[in-house]
Amino acid sequence: MWPLTNGLRCLTGPEAALFRGGIGMMVIDLVTELNTEPEDGHPSYFDDDNVDDFGFSAPRWYSMWEPGQRVWLLERVTTSLLAARSAPPPSAIFEATIEAVYVKIADLIAMEITTGTPIQRGSWRGSLLDAYVQRCPHDSLLGALQFEATTIDPCLPPSVTRQWNAAQASSDDGESDSPDAQPSTASKDDASRRKQKSRADEPDWMAWWTSVIERLVDATYGPRLYRGAEEYRDGDPKLLQRFLRSKGVNEKFMHRIPPLRSRSQTQAAVGRLRAIVFKGD
Repeated sequence: MWPLTNGLRCLTGPEAALFRGGIGMMVIDLVTELNTEPEDGHPSYFDDDNVDDFGFSAPRWYSMWEPGQRVWLLERVTTSLLAARSAPPPSAIFEATIEAVYVKIADLIAMEITTGTPIQRGSWRGSLLDAYVQRCPHDSLLGALQFEATTIDPCLPPSVTRQWNAAQASSDDGESDSPDAQPSTASKDDASRRKQKSRADEPDWMAWWTSVIERLVDATYGPRLYRGAEEYRDGDPKLLQRFLRSKGVNEKFMHRIPPLRSRSQTQAAVGRLRAIVFKGD
């Protein structure tokens, strides 16, 4: 169980389904990474700018560790959020691990948009909206934006996009039909400009979906303390200690690190994660 904004509890329903899906994809990635690790005992090269396929960067407090350590981190947060195990002590590494799951979900949503996958039951965007409605059922802003997202989303049928473009073109024609408008012989240039303007006026859907994820994480877990603590980490230690005490966490919040474990221990952890994530599949 995890200290969520509505008490010490586990994720349930659509929230749990969304989180479980993100964990499942991360486990697949980590297994691939583990299977390609060098076996001569030398650590693999660590890229400090760990960026997913579509440009989303996982928090450094998660991505900086070796694959086996990241498996351990995922198991700790997964068993607490989905399987009722007691939450680990408040630590930067666990906060960053939870955030990394939602960064992965953002990456999967970007892939959906890029490949033209429609919003439907079981899609990442559909699952995200379901989770948000569960967490924030009275969010009027989401209600308006949800309607927008499910009627003008670029991955819905092309007829909807044509309607959007037609509406923009009609607006432009209305401007050109005004009494002060002058006739133009460069109709092709005008059409090209209208098309470019229509595209420019279309919503930035990835930014919108990212904002929904951020609002969901804030509403579920509250502010991430490690972000504020980072500002003090390289300064006066007393200021960092004062900040941590003011937030109700101890001085080890920024010092805990995931343990290095044997390959057999990591494989066992992967098996336990799969049993939780793919339960019922």
